[in-house]
Amino acid sequence: MFGPPVEIEMSIKIDAPPSQVWGYLVDWEHLDRWMREAKRFRLTSKMDQGVGVTAEATICIAGFTTTDLVQVTRWRPPEELEIQHLGWVSGQGLMLCMPAPWGTFLYWKETLEPPLGIAGAAGLRLLRPLMFRIFQGDLRLLKDLVESTARASVQ
Repeated sequence: MFGPPVEIEMSIKIDAPPSQVWGYLVDWEHLDRWMREAKRFRLTSKMDQGVGVTAEATICIAGFTTTDLVQVTRWRPPEELEIQHLGWVSGQGLMLCMPAPWGTFLYWKETLEPPLGIAGAAGLRLLRPLMFRIFQGDLRLLKDLVESTARASVQ
C-alpha cells in the first residue's frame, strides 16, 4: 500500500423516514436514478437482500471508467448498509440512515484504496475534491427523489 486510503465523507438531511430512504439505497438495478457517475447496474447474486448480495456497475469519474464490483458486508435495515468495493479501486462504502425529528440524517463514507501504486495514490488524492462534489450531488438527487415520492404518497 502507498499511503493511507482516501476517505470521503458526506451527509444530508432527508424529509422522509429511514425506511423510505433505505428502499432507494438497496434498489440495486436503479441506483443510477441518483448516482449520476454510475450506469449499467446489475445484480450478480441470486439474492437481493442481506449480507452477501453482489452487484456491479460502470463508474465514470473525470474521464476514468471502471467496473465497480461490490459485495454487501453489513445489512441492518433501515439503518446500516456497508459494501466492499472489489474492483480496480477497492475499499468500503458505508451508509447510515439515522432517524431524526424531520426524517432521516443520511451519512455516507467511502474509504478507497488506490490502484497502481504511487501514481494511483497520487491520482486518487487529486480526484478526492471532485469525487466529494459528485457524491454530494448524488445525495442531493437522492434527497429530491425520496422527498418527491414522499410528498406524492401523502397527497
